[in-house]
Formats: sequence, structure tokens, C-alpha cells
Amino acid sequence: MLENTMIAGFYEGILLFLKMFITSSAFPFVVLFMILSMVVRWKMPVIKGMFGEWVVKSKLRRLGESYTVFHDVYIPNGDRGLTQVDHIVTSVYGIFVIETKHYAGWIFGDEYKPDWTQVIYKKKTKMHNPIRQNYGHVQALLTYIGQAEMQELDVHSIIAFSPNSTFKFKKEFTSAHVIKFGELLKTIRQYKEQRLSETAVKDVNEKLTKLLAVDRSDKKQLKTEHMQSVRRAKSVKRSVGKQARPMKEVASSVNGVCPTCNGELVMKKGRYGEFYGCVNYPSCRYTKNMNVERKSS
Repeated sequence: MLENTMIAGFYEGILLFLKMFITSSAFPFVVLFMILSMVVRWKMPVIKGMFGEWVVKSKLRRLGESYTVFHDVYIPNGDRGLTQVDHIVTSVYGIFVIETKHYAGWIFGDEYKPDWTQVIYKKKTKMHNPIRQNYGHVQALLTYIGQAEMQELDVHSIIAFSPNSTFKFKKEFTSAHVIKFGELLKTIRQYKEQRLSETAVKDVNEKLTKLLAVDRSDKKQLKTEHMQSVRRAKSVKRSVGKQARPMKEVASSVNGVCPTCNGELVMKKGRYGEFYGCVNYPSCRYTKNMNVERKSS
């Protein structure tokens, strides 16, 4: 009986405290604080991304008059819609395509593997290989500006990570610079030899300027179209995975047609020479060595 009385008194005390708290002048402020805390926690990735982009923009502004900087550019990408590029820097020393990653923790990755891994307190999260991702951006840019003769010596891929990240790479990268935000200016300025004429740079700048959204409604529409492009690309990737054929079947396929997704094979030029690649890259990553074809022909 005494125990039941004590329990009843305990709950009555809690109810009395809640009643006094709700009727106090501090209650609205506490509720508002709790709501704001929930919103901030929910939007934290977006907040971190916005802050990181502000940091990168601030650094790029210090490049000087020899460079022109474009931010948040949406580039037409043929039948695949739009591809979004975080930053593009143009100069007579080359064109720099920059992909920013606002990740913390340990970053593991290989240049040629499709996925990288972020590790925070033993929690592992997969991310798409940013080198491959930015390669697609570079190809879309070259196609749009109509400068097919620009090779990798002139167009440089840069992947810039947040300073809160720690690289755990086992090998050096050959097709892109993977750096921290603080190394961005140094990486760009190391290229001191003139590679493009001022006329060519001016032409590129004029074409990129046409892509910049003027007002918020334009920007919102571009983001919507870009997300639709991303969803279409993922859908194609899933269907390609289901329809993929064995390697023996691939080797005996007809030249000019991708044996994986039936897309067109186009000639491309990479660091190690010319090769055939699928027009649906990066959704389809089939490639064919031109030397193999020459031997068989």
C-alpha cells in the first residue's frame, strides 16, 4: 500500500512539473530550440555542402585575372540530359574541371574501381568513384565547347575533398588530382606553360557563360532537369547490369556496337592512346583496345 502511494506521488510530481513548465514563459523558447535543433540536424549535410562550396569559391577568387572561374555549371550531355559541374576554371595554362567532395573521415579508393569507401568510427559508406564521375564531366565539357583536339594535357580533372577527410590511398592517381581544399590554388598554379591561345580561351568562356542560369527559377529548372538525368542514368545502369553478357560473348561482338548495351562505339583518346568506348559512358563502361581490332582485321 505504501509502495503504491509512493508511485502515485511520483507521477503526480511529474505531472505538476510539466504543468508548471508548459505554463511558464520559457516553454515557447524551449520548444522553438528543439524544433530548430531537429531542422539543423536534418539539413546538416546541405549546410556542410554550402559551407564547403563557399570555402572553395573564396579560394578560387584568389587566382587572379589570368583565370576565369565558373560555378555550378549545367552542361548539355546529349540524350542523357544535363551533367552538373561544381567549378570550371579556364586559362591559357589549361582548363580545370573541379569536383568537390564534402566528406569527413577516412577515404579509401582506387583509380579504376567503380566505388570508394568513407569510414567514420567503423561505419562504412560507399560513394561513386569521383575520378570516374569527373571524367564524365570533362567529356561532356569537351563535347559542348567543340574542342575535341583538347587532350588531357590541356584539361585537368581535380577532385577536392574537405580538410576533415583523411586519405588512405595505396596508389598515386594518374588521371586526376585528388587533393584537399587547401591545396587547390597550388594544384592549379603548378601549370605555368601556355597551352591555349587567348582566342581559344575567350571562345570557351563565351560558351560557358551561356550556360549560367540568370535567376532562381532558371536555376531550379536546371536542377530538376539534372536530377531527372541522374535518375535516367541509374535506370540505364540497372538495365545494363541485367542485360550484361559474358566476356567471351563480348569479345566476338560486331565492331561499332557496344555488346553490353547496344550503344554506339566511338573512338576516344586517353593517356595511353586511342581506344573505342561506349557512347553511354559512364552508365556503360565497355571499352575496346584498337590494337586488338587492327590485329584481327
